[in-house]
Amino acid sequence: MVCFNTMLVILSRLVLVFGVVEGFYGTPWDWLDRIYMVEFLGRLGFDTYIYAPKWDPMHRDWWRDPYTPEFLDRLSMLVSAANRYGVRVVFALSPGLDIDYSSNHDTRILLRKLQRVMEHGIEDLALFLDDIPPILRGRGYRSLAEAQASLVNKIYGELEPRSLVFCPTYYYGLKEDYLSELGSLVDPGIHIIWTGMWVASHKISEEDLEAVSRLIKRRPFIWDNYPVNDYFTVNGITRLHLGAIRNRPSNMSRLVSGYVSNPANQPEASKIPLYTISNMLFEKTYDPERSISEAIDVIVNKSARYWFKRFLEYNKASFMDLDEETITKNNAEEALEIARELRERLYSKKLLREIEPVLDKMEAIARYARGETRILGWRTQTAGEYNPPITSERMVKEIFGIVARKIPWYAEAYRKPEQ
Repeated sequence: MVCFNTMLVILSRLVLVFGVVEGFYGTPWDWLDRIYMVEFLGRLGFDTYIYAPKWDPMHRDWWRDPYTPEFLDRLSMLVSAANRYGVRVVFALSPGLDIDYSSNHDTRILLRKLQRVMEHGIEDLALFLDDIPPILRGRGYRSLAEAQASLVNKIYGELEPRSLVFCPTYYYGLKEDYLSELGSLVDPGIHIIWTGMWVASHKISEEDLEAVSRLIKRRPFIWDNYPVNDYFTVNGITRLHLGAIRNRPSNMSRLVSGYVSNPANQPEASKIPLYTISNMLFEKTYDPERSISEAIDVIVNKSARYWFKRFLEYNKASFMDLDEETITKNNAEEALEIARELRERLYSKKLLREIEPVLDKMEAIARYARGETRILGWRTQTAGEYNPPITSERMVKEIFGIVARKIPWYAEAYRKPEQ
């Protein structure tokens, strides 16, 4: 257990940060999306955006290759915009797929690439070693934790960023030997990421946070995998996460060294649950239902708000809470009306494009419910269907901590995917 005085020293060296991490799999956001997002974050009181899209090849697969001048110019533009809104841009690299921890050559390439982005206004860095095989490459280290601690400490010592965020390979659960060794070896000024007891934790408790704090000898930096939906997206399925954040401690902001939400592939739709996350972190009392209603009032134009709130009732399920309305014969007309009214009233064309596949599916379900002949497409989920392409065993042991699956009555109309 870390003594009280030691914890105070550690906390004094960690700059508390709250915001988002663009850390999903799938097509990255474009630069304009990022600028709109940092402006939105500033309005919510968030102060951090982490650049870490898994499908940017230069971030992960080809991390040794330098970024182009065009990319660096756009990064500078993003940093300038973020500064205006009081948001820091944290730049992450993820070299863990093939880095040799004992290679001076690999280390120099990594340092040089990070130094290059710092020359374009970046003051805060991140090293992500998540979602990789737990393989120790290189010689001279007794364990993976020792090798990774050496690497992240070298970045912190040589580049001297304002802050450094580190995502370990075992970033969820309580792998005691690995996390305890990391906590002892990683510089106390470095944030260590944790996602909870699972990858996308259906709940995070004070006891969970206290347990991991004892292991890593500092408060955890929470990477909350909500409203991320990439486990649907990369499998060709559209499923929106629009509901409020749930099942987090009311004093979360006082139990962590930082907190970032991993948003959905759809940036505009992500802003609705992000609003609720800001309430959960910064408000004295948090009511998910009130917060989600306020979110729509802030984000959606007035004439469309009623209809979007009704739309959300059919699209609020997540691994934290499967409850949402299902379209039946009795409410089919309302479902058709929601789709029609949102297409006419919603001013944000970007948001409308993001929800359009769901509107189409809701219309198809409604017509099927009325008795019309329809073969429903299974690639969009809505209105009581929550069916991630993940086995139930993996859901419980690794991904959510529970079985998060709900099959609606209308699934009878689906053709098998292999047909």
